Amino acid sequence: MLNNQSKIQRIIENSTKRQTEQQKEFYLFGKWFYVKDPFITPIDVKSVIQELENKIPSSLFEEVDEIFVGEFDFLTDKGLEALFKDGAIYITNFISTEVDLVENIIHEVGHSLENRFGRTIYGDQLLAKEFLGKRNSLKSRMNQEGYETTTGLNGPLDFQEIEYDEGFDEWLFRGVGYEKLNPLLVGIFPSPYAVTSLREYWSVGFEDYFVGDREYLKRVSPILFNKIEEVITDEY
Repeated sequence: MLNNQSKIQRIIENSTKRQTEQQKEFYLFGKWFYVKDPFITPIDVKSVIQELENKIPSSLFEEVDEIFVGEFDFLTDKGLEALFKDGAIYITNFISTEVDLVENIIHEVGHSLENRFGRTIYGDQLLAKEFLGKRNSLKSRMNQEGYETTTGLNGPLDFQEIEYDEGFDEWLFRGVGYEKLNPLLVGIFPSPYAVTSLREYWSVGFEDYFVGDREYLKRVSPILFNKIEEVITDEY
């Protein structure tokens, strides 16, 4: 049986938990963080904010004005978990863990920095050359393993295209499958989504720099790693 002090402590804990579950408005580096629709599973937003504020310099959030969580047609229609758009980060409420939420926010912060540092990131074409070199290495490895790399599910595959191509992405995700693709990427790309376009290569790398294996990223993608550090240095 609980004594009075334990009962009071339990009431306080339950009250705090209910308030946290019901809370919709938060602030991340002073930016409005609004949960429009509740997460499908319990998410401790305060712990996510604390982790982000501990891991990332506040200056890297300068391009982000607001963060919104909820059901958004432009995410659902494209099968996206998050998107940086018009100064705001939009995140689906179907995110199921704090880790996923942290990773999605950092990923979209990476995209937000393209607006201000596009010339630094892409101007000298070094990142594009590294990306295309990796695409060629992946293609060669897949050919050796017996994969068809000229035609996807809906048409020809162009391994030399740096822009996002839905057909190429669909082939990676459904035609090959991430489970089978992952072993083929070892030593080439940090993750399957990094293969889909130059911009995603940048943003996946940015995400991995803060919450992934930074040393592996440096070893596998040295130009990408240096670009990230160059952007971070420019912020100070």
